[in-house]
Amino acid sequence: MVLKKIFCTRCSNKAALMVLTVLALVVSFSFARAGGTDGVPDPWGPVSVQQSEVGVEVGVWGRSYSFFNAALPTSVRTGDKELLAAPVRLAGLVNARPIVWRPGGNLVLSKDNTQATVSGWQSSDEVVVNTSTRIEFDGMVCIGVTVAPLHRKMPRLEQLWLEIPLKRELVKLFHYYPGTWGNAANSGAVTDSGLDLPFKPFVWLGDETGGLSWFAESDQGWQPETNDRVIELVPQGEVMLLRLRLSDSEKKLPATFTIGLQATPVKQWPVDFHEKRIWHASELGVGVTMPVPKEWWLCHRAFPDHQPLQKLDRARQLGVKTVVFHEDWVPIQNYPVTYPEADFKSIVDACHRCGMKVLVYQGYELSPLAPEWPALHDEVLVKNEKGEFVSYWFRPPDQRDYKVCYKSVWRDRLADHIEKAMGRYGFDGLYLDSTIMPAPCCNERHGCGYRDADGKLHPTYPIFGVRAFMQRLYKMVHARGGMINAHQSTCCVTPTLAFTDGYWDGEQLTSGSNANAPLAALSLETFRAEFMGRNYGVPCEFLAYERPPHWTIEHALAVSMLHDVRVRPCGLAALERISPIWDVMTRFGITEAEWHPYWEVQPAATAQPDSVKVSAYTLKPPLMKKGRALLVVSNLSPSNSVKAEVALDAAHLGVSPKKIFDALSRENLVYINGQLLFSIEPMRMRLIWVE
Repeated sequence: MVLKKIFCTRCSNKAALMVLTVLALVVSFSFARAGGTDGVPDPWGPVSVQQSEVGVEVGVWGRSYSFFNAALPTSVRTGDKELLAAPVRLAGLVNARPIVWRPGGNLVLSKDNTQATVSGWQSSDEVVVNTSTRIEFDGMVCIGVTVAPLHRKMPRLEQLWLEIPLKRELVKLFHYYPGTWGNAANSGAVTDSGLDLPFKPFVWLGDETGGLSWFAESDQGWQPETNDRVIELVPQGEVMLLRLRLSDSEKKLPATFTIGLQATPVKQWPVDFHEKRIWHASELGVGVTMPVPKEWWLCHRAFPDHQPLQKLDRARQLGVKTVVFHEDWVPIQNYPVTYPEADFKSIVDACHRCGMKVLVYQGYELSPLAPEWPALHDEVLVKNEKGEFVSYWFRPPDQRDYKVCYKSVWRDRLADHIEKAMGRYGFDGLYLDSTIMPAPCCNERHGCGYRDADGKLHPTYPIFGVRAFMQRLYKMVHARGGMINAHQSTCCVTPTLAFTDGYWDGEQLTSGSNANAPLAALSLETFRAEFMGRNYGVPCEFLAYERPPHWTIEHALAVSMLHDVRVRPCGLAALERISPIWDVMTRFGITEAEWHPYWEVQPAATAQPDSVKVSAYTLKPPLMKKGRALLVVSNLSPSNSVKAEVALDAAHLGVSPKKIFDALSRENLVYINGQLLFSIEPMRMRLIWVE
């Protein structure tokens, strides 16, 4: 009776506020927490909160989220940009009439350095929406949304959509997860036709400098009209509307949904990322089945000649600062214990004497050789809709490895193992193979999967479980001055990617019909959306499995270097070819330079013919007495050599050209009347030094 009286008065008295707060608390405990309260790791700062009569503004590094007279965000800002064209809203039909929301309210329920929780409420004549929103220090926003009847009489909710109106001029690129192996169709340019997607757990929209991520672990409780149009991107004049079809049919109340948002970039861009100089030590290349080694401690693929010291010394001479040892550093897949321990530690010590940090492989699998397998495998492994375990990998010593889910207890078990291994062996960080990817899982024993009204099992995507794992690893590794590098494919899920120092992407392009010509599936817009990293705040390196003569490191560099992205060398032969590029960029002073990508470099530099693109780095006074520039000039024609004509505007570049040469070959170039003329082979790039 009290609840009826409170709702019927439609007032904002203290009793109503108390009831709504209790409802919001119930919602807040319905979704998983990620992270702790023991401090904010670098490079982020503490969460800030400002509350006024009209609402709440929560600030994190570089971004803010506001809730003014509304239960859902009314403003999302990244840098100096407002992303929203209008407040986030719930649209729908109740009793055959559109829902008309009255102004609502919100309160700060809790706040510390790491996160803030905001409770919100808003009502129409028939229904009320309560929200509990948690904003964490990296900008991850988790919103529990509950729609309930306002009166005792049950209204008929016939349609419910979550709509996020974005400013159209800021929505140029898209990325969603998961994609499909063999192509890059899940990333690219937003067109006037928008997008129609089935349910995807993650969608990012934005431009080369940032944007907005939306995510949800599952579509449980969703009732779309058709399964192939669950998520829509709809152009509406100056607005690009992201619409999530929560329900297109009558929905039983109360109805609860959990959604996430995260403005990007997620953290400050590290200007010295290129100086990490990561070398994958595997001589044979990732993905090549290993011969059975005689000594595991030798990291057999890295040192097939059993002469690690000579090879490490050569790597030092070539400028390596970070070395990655792949899965064969341990005999049991993804289990950080090797034997004899002193032997592997001697390799780590040798790397340290050469000035190199050591990253070791960890991934996404559990092996039957692991001692915990008999007791835990059925509880912690990924299962598909048929209840089957998922396996991708067989390796020596003979073992069939199975995909593990980090929503399970294995998350903390493995983190404990890694922490102990760092102390025993002295390595500096982790190379994580697919670990940041929240794989679809139906294992109900650890809380994944859900059953629909007919009892059919559907997968869920454990974003918060993976996020919690990554957050613990990030704090653990950074406390030791180390780094985390993630290898993933089709997956820039920012709530998990945020807790890495860099990612390695592109393996999905090395199979299928495009295996010999990956660029056939990789437009420049696609590269900017997924493989550049600046839009997310996390540096990327490009993965290139060579298939000469169709696809080589040089082909890959032609496109990657235009985007300030290096190709990671795998093995000593590849390192010999990448090292000179590292050297040029360090000698130039890239860490202090301004970067001008090809889509923004005009009028400082223009190029002909159309297949030639130019990006530039510039150093200007007072950083140095006179300015200089480093041009990345690429010919993206797949088959034709060209005579490139590059026009330079010296004033815009900040240079007074006296010397212009190819920084790799040392060839002096002809510069007449502001024009550079030189030849470039198909799918090649040149580094041109101007000073």
